Amino acid sequence: MKIEDVVDIIEKSDGAVFSTIGEKGFPESRALLNLANRKQYPKLVGKALAAEGNRITLYFTTNTSSRKVTQLRANPKTSLYFCIPGKFLGVGLSGVMTEITDKKIKDDFWLPGWLIYYHEGPSDPDYALIKFVSEDIRSWYHSAEHTFSAVS
Repeated sequence: MKIEDVVDIIEKSDGAVFSTIGEKGFPESRALLNLANRKQYPKLVGKALAAEGNRITLYFTTNTSSRKVTQLRANPKTSLYFCIPGKFLGVGLSGVMTEITDKKIKDDFWLPGWLIYYHEGPSDPDYALIKFVSEDIRSWYHSAEHTFSAVS
């Protein structure tokens, strides 16, 4: 398996399962829109996902007022999981998630359909753009586990 196969699974996965560490030290998982899905978000192709060596960078949107953003600010170590259930393909990534505050970058990611979530558009104070950078990747591909590490 190559890192390109990992990217392919991410790009085809309908959603992402995102985990943070809660206030009591336990993981909390929830679904996020997968902005790297080529079919669902064609305008974000080339922006929402980047692979460099064994490191993957991904972007997501969420509400600034959400518990997950509060948890990220307290502990940026997170994990993501993408899968294609019918094919038994999955990718788990561990890394660091940070909140993007640069207005230009947030404006660049903005899609008009998000007005249903953020009524004031890209300047809505509840519109958060978050960036994930992987450290380790584990995947299940053709009945075998594969690992990739950004750290040599």
